[in-house]
Amino acid sequence: MSVSSVRRHLWPVLILLAYLGLGIAFSIANPIQEATDEIRHYRYVRYIADYGVLPIQSGEQGNAQAHHPPLYYLTAALATFWVHPADPLYEPLPNPHWAFRDWEVGTDNKNQYLHGPDEAWPYRDTSLAAHLSRWITLLWGGGAVFLTYSIARTLLPKQPAVAGMAMALVAFGPMYAYLSGAINNDVPATLISAAITYACLRLVQDGSHKRWLLILGILYGLANLTKFNLIAMLAVIELALLLAPVQGKKWSSFLRANAIILGISALLAGWWYVRNTILYGEPTGFIRLTEIWGVREPHVGAALIGPQLRDAWTTLWGRFGYGQIPLPPAFYYGFGVLCGLGMIGLAVFLIRARSSRHSEAEQPMTEAQRRMIVILIATVLVNFAVLCGYILISPFGAMGRFLFPALPAFATLVATGLVGLWPRLVQAVVAVLLAILMLAAALLALVGYLIPAYAIPADAAPPPEPLNIEVGNVIRILDYHISPAAVRPGQQINVTVTWEVIRPTPVPYAVFVHVVDSQGILIAQRDTYTGLGSYPSIWWRPGHIFTETYRVFLPETTYAPEQARIELGLYNPDAGRLPVERLGTTEDKLTVGHVAIEADPTAIYPNQGFTNWEDRFALLGYTIEPRTLTPGQQMVVTLYWQAITPPADEDFKVFLHVLDDQQTIWGLYDGPPVGASMRTSGWETGDIYEDVRTLSLRPDTPPGLYVIELGWFSDTDGHRLNVVASDGHIIDNRLLLGTVRVVTAGQ
Repeated sequence: MSVSSVRRHLWPVLILLAYLGLGIAFSIANPIQEATDEIRHYRYVRYIADYGVLPIQSGEQGNAQAHHPPLYYLTAALATFWVHPADPLYEPLPNPHWAFRDWEVGTDNKNQYLHGPDEAWPYRDTSLAAHLSRWITLLWGGGAVFLTYSIARTLLPKQPAVAGMAMALVAFGPMYAYLSGAINNDVPATLISAAITYACLRLVQDGSHKRWLLILGILYGLANLTKFNLIAMLAVIELALLLAPVQGKKWSSFLRANAIILGISALLAGWWYVRNTILYGEPTGFIRLTEIWGVREPHVGAALIGPQLRDAWTTLWGRFGYGQIPLPPAFYYGFGVLCGLGMIGLAVFLIRARSSRHSEAEQPMTEAQRRMIVILIATVLVNFAVLCGYILISPFGAMGRFLFPALPAFATLVATGLVGLWPRLVQAVVAVLLAILMLAAALLALVGYLIPAYAIPADAAPPPEPLNIEVGNVIRILDYHISPAAVRPGQQINVTVTWEVIRPTPVPYAVFVHVVDSQGILIAQRDTYTGLGSYPSIWWRPGHIFTETYRVFLPETTYAPEQARIELGLYNPDAGRLPVERLGTTEDKLTVGHVAIEADPTAIYPNQGFTNWEDRFALLGYTIEPRTLTPGQQMVVTLYWQAITPPADEDFKVFLHVLDDQQTIWGLYDGPPVGASMRTSGWETGDIYEDVRTLSLRPDTPPGLYVIELGWFSDTDGHRLNVVASDGHIIDNRLLLGTVRVVTAGQ
């Protein structure tokens, strides 16, 4: 091979090798089944590998993803059929405390499942089958990365730096690299989409030659066997057929080309739709899918399109797991700036390309290149429309991975803008610098955020004067402290504990931290396995000393001022709390300190806050009197509402319920705010309304603690408004206003 040939292929080879290494690193660092839906994709693969048939859609194990076409799963099954896990459809040990404050960057309970030494290298059994399937995904993804290079070279053959940059944008996207090292069909869908895009470019370039029509027929058939959203790529194919130069009559050639493409794809994939029709009564199986997973009313999805698209953007670039491992906002802003500059640069490039003085090789952009640009833009828009369609009808639609099929086209457009504007002499340097920046971002996401999310606690030095408080003969508390000494509602209390392991336990034990007010009411609590979820007690190492901090967040609605004590302990989920031995006494908890809960001295309303219900109404403050009651007693709840943008064509009512831990209602007051005659359609934006509600407990209410839930519902159809956080994410469709204690009369 000549030196010039080596130089010509150096870009794709180096980037592809770096991508494969990055994907393997992600696959090793990410515990099995932690990627989105990976357990269900894994079961699909094992169903084929172990039972030799395709699964049928149902809610049972192994069938939850059976609506997906089978091509990818067949390739993974062929690679892993010789591995025989003890239970191919196993259920991994769950972490019941996972996704704690899942919008936060950090390491607190980011694991959905518990991961022990049986998953470590050398891989075997389930772990081996899972990793082999992951590496099959990586090979599919590598094909998409290489085809991105081919797409860009087809568009701009004399600018290899643009092609290299486009390749790097796909290969080193943290989320693409992460999912390339996981079991899923989104990365394979990227390969098929890239292949269709490339074939469409060649069709536009070369004309409607039968070779490209045959290739497109095969590719579209494979698309129908890979993922349903690729059906939309037919729109791109049709556009390419319309733009392609043809000999003879345009429309007859167009119809003949369609007959070839659709005929071949029907021969390849038609059996799948016939099978679905026989099994589910319709060719896609979508109706059965909605029965299992649920469906969203389109008008609800349309109302959420803004925040949902923000979620899609973050999950396109790097929000790992089920979204509970986000990257810092700087990552998303950085990718936004990079892509934005690329789009601006693309516009400038196209304008300049109209002049022979500034275009590639001192020649204006050809008509074929202009048509190729149209094909690439159409590919992005078609897949964006698919994403929006998902958002409209699916509660789980805001997934950036649904845009993966558009990545090769999008990366080519962005790279054209980022690199194509520069003089030929510096294009390679610019592309290398940007590719290195992308690779560094992916490595930082891997090393700085993904790996720490699943790491077990590091060894800690014992304190100079250890307390040696023994808990249940399984672990000792060597030291503890709390901070700060005073907090306000909505703030966090940090409880830092140094533990020394005595022995592992037969089932995972959990740590609890309770914040109890002066009336004995539990106002906040935190439960977690040790290691903040990553180091459950079944895998404790005897003698291991480690320190960790448990964060307890006071509700925004916490009553203030108050004095609260902090209680700490350990419990067996099956047998209850463990005894805590200290100074010759034994209790089921340890009081580790007290904090003052202070009211905001600048507050206008009692227990002031700002709880937003979909930008319609906001709760500014409240009171509950009394907070300790007897069965049948009345309480008065005063609410201070602000009208943000109350709808003029629909009225809403307030619900107020007293609930036990089984969600049984023991007292309620549902109705219009501020009196029976008040209608929210007449509220004025910005006005404040005082809403006093008196509700009675049922006479048979048992002693105990009860929460008060508050919210809004439509007077028309009963749907509830959602509580929305300041960053736009939905919290719940109710607010837990506070806790009250019920005691027997005379107590």
